[in-house]
Amino acid sequence: MNEDVQAHRWVTPAGTLNEQYITSRERLYKGMNGKYVERFTVHTGESYIFKPLTNPAQHGREQWMSRHVLSVLPPIYPALIAASDREINAEQSWIIYEDLGELVHDSREETMLAAAVHMAEWHTLSVADWTELPRVGQKPPIRDMLNDLLGQKESTADLLSKLEISLSPSDWNNIAALIHTAEEELPRVLCHGDLHPGNMADVNGRLVIIDWEHAHLNTALWDVYHLVDLSHPLFPRTVTPELRERIIDVYLDGLERHSVQVERVSFKRWYSAYAIVFSLWMLRLIDGDLRSADCVWPEEQLQNQWHETAMTLKQCMKQCCRE
Repeated sequence: MNEDVQAHRWVTPAGTLNEQYITSRERLYKGMNGKYVERFTVHTGESYIFKPLTNPAQHGREQWMSRHVLSVLPPIYPALIAASDREINAEQSWIIYEDLGELVHDSREETMLAAAVHMAEWHTLSVADWTELPRVGQKPPIRDMLNDLLGQKESTADLLSKLEISLSPSDWNNIAALIHTAEEELPRVLCHGDLHPGNMADVNGRLVIIDWEHAHLNTALWDVYHLVDLSHPLFPRTVTPELRERIIDVYLDGLERHSVQVERVSFKRWYSAYAIVFSLWMLRLIDGDLRSADCVWPEEQLQNQWHETAMTLKQCMKQCCRE
């Protein structure tokens, strides 16, 4: 019996692990819909990762990505062992991946630089045949974030005051102009969509990038911001201006190796404006989480995330203003 057929015995028709065919199971994390991603072991001793659909809005996306997109990349992702039929309803949907063992999630400079090199590669792939990919990720497009901030001037001004930052109308005009120019000038590329530290791991010296279900077409700035500056309550990190510059330079070097030329000064100016808008939007999101009684993250972790995001904002403000 081949592995794919065998794997379908490990899952019940309801889309849950079949206790009859497994010997142990270990919960790894809970998805947005309350379902758990688990490591399980079968009678022959091999272990695998079982991932039910954890976000109903992404039904079918991860299977499609594995079969049509990731297959053209170097092996920086877990191998897909089996998946439910694409026609099955979301509640019963599942995927089984190879088990890479304990993943070490970190934000070491070497990991981020290695990810930047690979990111340059997937950003230079032709997307002409991937019409199924959406044009929007799990967060609003950057122009919507900008319009949201400008449309709620009072709350945005209160946030800036809390940060002891002042943005004049001309500053806002400059930031908006840079955002709009970047959106017009940069092509749409394949974006991972959620490249925070929890989705990058070191496996015995091998970089692995997981959870591609938020992949979509966007400008490269979306992935670069997530790699360099997106904060996460579970994965704190410290990014200095020098490290940010190194990662972006390594990324642009990677593009050039794939014969894609980007004017560096312009790209870095666009990135600074992008990071200002994204970070301000994130700070408002974190503020909302801090006020919510139902938030799943501990307050201390959210406070750390807030301060980390504020530091990114201030650093990129200095860069943008200097230029």
